[in-house]
Amino acid sequence: MSLAGTRDTRPRASRTFARGVFCDTTSMLVLRRLLVPLLVIHVVLALWSGYRAIVQVFRLELQVTQPLVRAGSAVGYAVVSSGRVPVTVRLELIQGARAETLATTRVRDDAIAGYDPRLQRARQSAVLTEAVLSKFEAGPALMRVTAVGSPQWLRTPPPTVRDLAVRIER
Repeated sequence: MSLAGTRDTRPRASRTFARGVFCDTTSMLVLRRLLVPLLVIHVVLALWSGYRAIVQVFRLELQVTQPLVRAGSAVGYAVVSSGRVPVTVRLELIQGARAETLATTRVRDDAIAGYDPRLQRARQSAVLTEAVLSKFEAGPALMRVTAVGSPQWLRTPPPTVRDLAVRIER
């Protein structure tokens, strides 16, 4: 018997760990193609949710029609929150030690706060009345809007505050 005509059918050591030996089954390939995109989406939403837990108030604007306020003047605010937690917004008129709350709003959070990436918006306006202005003296004052978030991860974020110097006129 001559060995020259026979072929060696033993597997080679280099071929043992080649991709051809450990091919994925069709079910594993389908499972991988479904799970990888879902995992990527989950990680992106988790990162955005973590950022929204830290930064809870994205924008806060104080809206005063004119810096000279009198009875009938309109004041207000607009707020954009992360939607992860409720945010309380308070509008105040301050003069010296005297402060009067003009409007308060609680901006709601999303139904599924961790996974819902939508922002929440709110607006509130108030008209200054003679009854409110009678508690103050004519002269300089401060209009202040304050937005306070809720605790997340054992941390309460600092309030977001916007001030505007106004003058009360009778």
